[in-house]
Amino acid sequence: MRRIKILHTADIHFDTPFSGMTPKGALKSKEELKQVFDKIMKISLEREIDILLIAGDVFDNLSVNKTTLYFIKSCFEKISQVRVFISPGNHDPFNEKSFYSIVDWPSNVYIFKGEMENVILEDLNTVVWGVGFNTPHVNKSLLKEIRRIDGYNNIMVMHGEITTSKETNEYNPVTENEIAKSNMDYVALGHRHKFSGVKKIDNTYYSYCGCPQGRGFDELDDKGIVLIELKERFVESEFIKTSIRNYYEKEISIEGCFGYNEVKDKVINEILGFDRKNNFYKIILKGQVSEEFSINEEVLEELLKTEFYFVKVIDKSEIRLDINELMKGYSLKSIFAKKIYEKLQSAQTEEEKEIINSALKIGLQSISGDEVKMYDY
Repeated sequence: MRRIKILHTADIHFDTPFSGMTPKGALKSKEELKQVFDKIMKISLEREIDILLIAGDVFDNLSVNKTTLYFIKSCFEKISQVRVFISPGNHDPFNEKSFYSIVDWPSNVYIFKGEMENVILEDLNTVVWGVGFNTPHVNKSLLKEIRRIDGYNNIMVMHGEITTSKETNEYNPVTENEIAKSNMDYVALGHRHKFSGVKKIDNTYYSYCGCPQGRGFDELDDKGIVLIELKERFVESEFIKTSIRNYYEKEISIEGCFGYNEVKDKVINEILGFDRKNNFYKIILKGQVSEEFSINEEVLEELLKTEFYFVKVIDKSEIRLDINELMKGYSLKSIFAKKIYEKLQSAQTEEEKEIINSALKIGLQSISGDEVKMYDY
């Protein structure tokens, strides 16, 4: 068998609404998803890929711009020599009303429409197996009715969530044992948005490639695709970054800072200018600050916005207090501090301590007459 090259991607989520952004920012992010997909097409040509596997959630929901559909079609036409196989996922299940059914896809594109099936590529000496979601929820494993065809490379593309034999989920719950029993050479998975690394169980390699571009702060750091080179059941792999810009969370200590200018300077000095100007950042403020300095997250975001492509501030700083001095006397502030201190002393976990410290901060702001904002962290 000759070596074959496989590119594995998934979870593109075209036309994601990006509801947390301004209309202009959301539109730009939608267009950048197209740029990322076009980048994948170019990689397919540059690396002389034989097979492109797309493991589901090409679309984000039931609302897709018509131009997006024809953009995808034109991308596939550009790589006409590459065999494209798509396994519809929970966000884009295959049915008569789905986007997969209303486009006349190029001849190099094959979409798995339901139960497990296979396509034999004689010229590549390869069998491609796959399944497709027909509804948004699939409660039982679709990894069944599969038997390796000897004398060929056997690969599979599938959207699903790996689970244990004792647990289940609504997204095609498959187990590692089922993957091992499939006896495939490689299983290309979609659904998880973080690259898992290429793993092996018995004779079968498998991985989640993750999404090719992050879309929120639950999808941090570099995103990309996986290049697989397969020959005689042995796999070599390479993760290729495709994300144009990344989402990052960064904790910054503002210990001892007083005033917005000091905090702003501390934040700016902690992150390189190129990174600030080209990525999404969630800045989490930590450390102790003076009781007299009340941080308004929206004000700080406004001061920082010219220094960042996008910035969100979460204030988790604590008030620096002389607790013994504060608890003296019978003022409202002293009584409140005593009560909070008692709860802090009995806290069992770091999470509980964080909640109590937040209560202390909010309470003292209220007593002092400062504006109080409540946030769901």
